[in-house]
Formats: sequence, structure tokens, C-alpha cells
Amino acid sequence: MAGLITDWMTLAAKQLDDDVSPAWLKAKKEQALEQLSVLKTPDRKLEYWRYTDTKRLDLSGYEPSLPSELALHDRAEDCEVVTIRLHDAGFEVSENCPISLLVKSIKDINESEWIDLDFTQETVINLVNTANFCAGVTIKYNHTETSKPIKLIVDYDFSKENEWRYVRNQFQVSQNSKISIQEQWSSGQTNVVNVFDLEAGAEIQRLQQANLRTHQRLISFNQFQLAGNTAVRGVNQHLGGALQHHIHRINFNGSQASFKMGTVNKSINNNNIADLVEVNHHKKNNQSEVTHRSIADDSSQIFTNAKAYVAVGADDSQIEQDLKNILLSPGAKIFSKPELEVYADEVVAAHGSTIGALDEQSLFYLQSRGIGIKQAREIMIESFEQEALTC
Repeated sequence: MAGLITDWMTLAAKQLDDDVSPAWLKAKKEQALEQLSVLKTPDRKLEYWRYTDTKRLDLSGYEPSLPSELALHDRAEDCEVVTIRLHDAGFEVSENCPISLLVKSIKDINESEWIDLDFTQETVINLVNTANFCAGVTIKYNHTETSKPIKLIVDYDFSKENEWRYVRNQFQVSQNSKISIQEQWSSGQTNVVNVFDLEAGAEIQRLQQANLRTHQRLISFNQFQLAGNTAVRGVNQHLGGALQHHIHRINFNGSQASFKMGTVNKSINNNNIADLVEVNHHKKNNQSEVTHRSIADDSSQIFTNAKAYVAVGADDSQIEQDLKNILLSPGAKIFSKPELEVYADEVVAAHGSTIGALDEQSLFYLQSRGIGIKQAREIMIESFEQEALTC
């Protein structure tokens, strides 16, 4: 583990030598590399990694595997579907991509469009992405009155599954535009940073669907920049994998905006899943709602955390955090932590967390109606998940 930070820095230095990116972008990577040099590899002393086996960041013992046997529920939508496939050679965009959706390589982004991110020791693994990313896209969407609603699917499909792939994407949604964005992981070990930049009146419906193979790993950092009168409705479905570590950071930079996100975390075998949400109410009159439903079986473990920060003067903020968790076996573990840090007076805030097992009385009732124990458990689990999927 001690050598990982050195490996990351060596890779970054080598890529800088071969990098043909603009000088300003190379300078950003050099700054990240310099910051990385004074930090250390994640360990259990860090809050964000306290309940995660950090040894799984090392791919030296990687073994190919099959997808998880459990299924996640699709959400059907009626719209124009545009697909971006990210792969070892770059990316491909489906032929039906409209002119209202501009897609180009992240390396072709203009300096004025770049959004700097704040990384610390807690988020050092995401800083590694800034130093090492060599793939990704920048997307601009400008909806017109004649445009058909768009669902954008971003598919990560990297063939070299014994090495990390570092991807940075930036999504800019223009004023009063609405778009649906779905991410899915076909293959590969991925460290991805996404920036969602919403101009005034813009709306995003977003689905992060991570149904991973047994030995697959996924690190994701997702930052949402919300201007005034914007809205984000998100659903995350996290299942399986040797390691999943997700951070969602939401910045309210204007007023009258809303962020509403539901997440289902399902771990089996000895999976490790961490799902962390930071909501920063910098401005007044904004609303955030975070709903997590987590289910752990076998010897797996889940860490779920939601933290809301309300700045001085951010009055009339509305905050809700609802974290509920079910343990399906004695060897499974779930750690759940809602947090509020409030420096304003006129705030409505509610948070709560529960950890338990399936309700025995409800199971008995279903069995008394002729439903077998296995099917009864499945019915109760699906009902539990729906609380987040329909939030």
C-alpha cells in the first residue's frame, strides 16, 4: 500500500512527458502532482475510508470475474437516446446525436470552461484522477423549443481490466435546458470525476447505475454546481464489485434551487461500498433531500453518509436526510451517519438513520398468505428499495 502513492505519481509524471494537451491543462496536472506529493495513500484513519478495505485499491491481485447475479431495476423513459461509449482508444458518439448536444474530448476543453475542484487528504484518490486522467468528454447541452427530450447514456467499457483507467467528464447544461444523463459500467477498473455545471433554470435527471463484476472496482467523484432556479433529480444504483467508493458534492451557488437524490446500495459476498454525500447550502432558499436505502448480505459492508452544511446567511434552507439500512446476515456490516452543520437561523432540517433486519411480522404475514419465505423476502427488499428509487 505504501507504494501506491509512488505508483500514482510515477504514472502522472510519465504521462506528462508524453502529454500533448494545451499548456494550461498540463499545468493543472502538474499542480495536482505537486499536491499529491505531500499526501498519503488512503487508510482507515481517514473518515471517508474508515469502513473500507483500502488494500482493494491495489490491482496486483486482480482476477477476472462474472457480473453480479443480483439485478437492479431499470427506469423506462420516452425520449431520444444518445450513447457515448468511452473505451481504451477514446470515445464514440451514436450517430443520432443532435446539434443541440456538443461532445468533444476533455483534452479539447477551453481554459475558461475548466472547473477547479477542491481535494484534500480525505479525497486524495480523486486528486489522483486530476493528475492522471487521459480520457473523458466535455459536453454542452442547449435545449431548443423544437428539440426532442434527450437521454444521454455514458458507457464505460475499458478492456484492460488489470489497470486503473482515469476519466474526467464535464457536463454543462445551458440556461433553461433539461436533460437526462445515465452512467453505466460495462467493464474496467475506473476512477472517474464528473462535474455537472447547471446554468440558471437548468434541470438534470441523472442515473448512476453501477452493477459491477465481483472483482471490478469503481471510484467516482461527482460535483454539482447549481445556479439559481436549477433542479437535479438523481437515482444511484450501486451493486457488487470488490470496491465501490462514491462521493457526491453539491454546491448551491444561487437561490431557489433543489437537489433530490435517492440511492440503493446492495452489497453481497465480501463487497465494500461507500456512498458519501456533501451538500453545501451557500445561498438562501434552497432545498436538498437525500434518501439512502442500503442492503448488506454475506460478509459485505456498506458505509453511507450524508452531510449538509448551511453557511451564514443561507436562511430558508430546507434539508432532509433519510438513511435506512437492512442487514441480511450476521456477518454483514453497515455504518450509517447523517450529519448537519448549520450556521443560519431560519432553517428547516430533519435527519435520521436506522439499521435493522427484515421485519419478522411482515414476513410471517406474507407467508400466511401462501407466499414462500424466499419470495416474501424478495418482495420486502424490493419494496424497501422503491422508497429510494421513487424519491
